[in-house]
Amino acid sequence: MTTNDLRTWMKTPAMRGAIVLLLVAAATLAWTLAHSLRAEPLPESPASSSGSEPIKRTVPPGPADVQAAVENDLFASDRSAPSAAYRMPGEKSPDVKQAAEPPKPIVLGTAVANDGKSFATLQLGDDRPTLVHVGDKIGEWVVKAIDRAKVTIINSSGGRADLVVPKPGS
Repeated sequence: MTTNDLRTWMKTPAMRGAIVLLLVAAATLAWTLAHSLRAEPLPESPASSSGSEPIKRTVPPGPADVQAAVENDLFASDRSAPSAAYRMPGEKSPDVKQAAEPPKPIVLGTAVANDGKSFATLQLGDDRPTLVHVGDKIGEWVVKAIDRAKVTIINSSGGRADLVVPKPGS
């Protein structure tokens, strides 16, 4: 191939386009490599919020006796149920009595606003009616949401209740 043939070959529009695309690809490769090798510093981690409280760890149960389970006949006629039912980790045993749920307030009315300033009138027992907003506490309950004719509350033990405005005459 002579230089004259090379010049003729370079003058074709297809080859000029191919050379331009090759240069763009090389520039993109160089830019990508430069940015991949340059690492941004990591943000500072927030201070631990645990304070002086130690981390509480539960004692794991002893190891399961797998060999004894394998050696026992699954279909033996004298086989009986275990004295305690199997429970998932963290599941409460039925022996633990549930604490009595605190009395729930009664919803007397709600007012819902688009700007998040909704409020409700609640009455707890024989106390006087109280005007509450989301996040306010009434008795042992905390107001989580106020909707039209409905208030959602939770207590400290995780119990949740959806209170509705009673219909007139009921």
